[in-house]
Amino acid sequence: MWISALLSALCLLVSSFTQAAPVELKQAEQYYLSVEAQTVRDSALENDPLWIPGRDQLIPVPDAGLRTSLWYRFDVLNTTKVQTWYLLTTNTLLAEVHVYTVNAGDEHHTRNGYYRRFPFDLSNNVSLKLPPNKAVSVWVKLDSPYVSQQPLISLMPDTLYPQHHFNYTSMILIAIGAMLALVLYNAFLYYPTRDSSFIWYATYQLLCTFAWAMHFKVMLYCFDIPLDPSTLYLPFFIAGAASLMFAISFLKLPHRGWITLLVRACAIAMVIFGLLGLVLPVAYYQWLLGICTYAWISIMLGLGIWRLNKGYRPARIYVAGFGIMGTYFLFTLAGNLADTSLFDNQLLWALWMQLIDAIALALALADRINFLRKSRQHADKRASTDQLTGLPNRTAFERDIRAWEAYYSEGIIQDFFLTFIDVDGLKRVNDQHGHNEGDRLLSLVAQWLSRQSQQQNVYRIGGDEFVLLSRKQIQWNLTSLHKLLTTEGFPKSDISIGTSSYSESGSRSTLLKLADERMYAIKHSNR
Repeated sequence: MWISALLSALCLLVSSFTQAAPVELKQAEQYYLSVEAQTVRDSALENDPLWIPGRDQLIPVPDAGLRTSLWYRFDVLNTTKVQTWYLLTTNTLLAEVHVYTVNAGDEHHTRNGYYRRFPFDLSNNVSLKLPPNKAVSVWVKLDSPYVSQQPLISLMPDTLYPQHHFNYTSMILIAIGAMLALVLYNAFLYYPTRDSSFIWYATYQLLCTFAWAMHFKVMLYCFDIPLDPSTLYLPFFIAGAASLMFAISFLKLPHRGWITLLVRACAIAMVIFGLLGLVLPVAYYQWLLGICTYAWISIMLGLGIWRLNKGYRPARIYVAGFGIMGTYFLFTLAGNLADTSLFDNQLLWALWMQLIDAIALALALADRINFLRKSRQHADKRASTDQLTGLPNRTAFERDIRAWEAYYSEGIIQDFFLTFIDVDGLKRVNDQHGHNEGDRLLSLVAQWLSRQSQQQNVYRIGGDEFVLLSRKQIQWNLTSLHKLLTTEGFPKSDISIGTSSYSESGSRSTLLKLADERMYAIKHSNR
């Protein structure tokens, strides 16, 4: 027992050259480690995967240059009863993570990274043994050409890890699955609508889904696709170009306007930058992607705000989606500038921001369909409505009478009646009192006809001509009309009425002819 304690103390004494105090684990909870990254003086020594650098072989990471391999050195004193802990590495994309532990001469080496592990592991987490009340020296090597500026390292006990791992894996699979479902749904919507916005949306989200599935090893397990800049970063550049084309189509930008030409030029530039980045070192390719991403979000958000200010209502959800994504990237940028991290897992947060954006754009597309449908309905209503009286016009009458005739021929209705109404004395009112009074007379007659027919199937088809379609013959109360017109200052005005039924006519043309003849017969009779 005393020998073990002596060796632990010796281990802590040796480690004090590189770290002032050990990380003391007092409770079974997650601990975030504040430890500086280092690199080895001679990178050739790293060829041996079991080699651990000594104190004199580790140097601070230079400010300039590529960050492809980082070392972290710290000591842990576990005062809890939990012996199995997990080292979690987030906010970075890794090819491999190696963890070396030394405890009183007992050495262990474990690793994880971008390769398949049984049964299924989408993380880069590594398990390590931390005996209670003993000091353990830990070396962590992050090996990847994709190392972030601020990797986040933490320790988690195995009592909490299963739930954490389940939540982490579920969030990845749910987000990617939901994005793929939205891609398929909106791609299918293109065929009935023939709206190019759906194709550009599907292309944009499909490329983003593929790239995120690569980041989180889903494509590795599904198709064994290796980690490569062409599969990690290039899809984001092309996705950005597709989203810019989506903005042109969705926001209804002028086809030949200078703004549209500028957006198309930006889309082409995104593709060119993505292809050129393949010949650059990966770190520079990452920086290029970051710059293009912030520029892309600014353009997309700016276009949406501009169109929203112009009164294009479907842009509101579009702006909300890119606003949320832009806010996340601003927080990420602020954390990077402050040399810290505001998120415990930036990649996972970015994935879910992408999902929120996908949902927002899908809702924006649905909102636009509804907006266009209502606009068409409003336009159709205006085209089929008499502006003076608010009644349906001749266009609506011709549409409806064809429908009624079809209902009769199919046996849906047994008979229907058509009534022609002509306003007597309109010309005299126009000549003597002006057209404003003539319009008022027409409006009064239209209101009276709507009340008599219970506000349905009354049409104004010409200057002083009205038509009514009904299932049964109307019993007209002309006394109420005469009283109304006299009270309103039109005592010499009246209406002439002629009615025919489809059963006696046999055809639409005969029905119209009979009603018209009967109306004119009454008009010219001595009543």
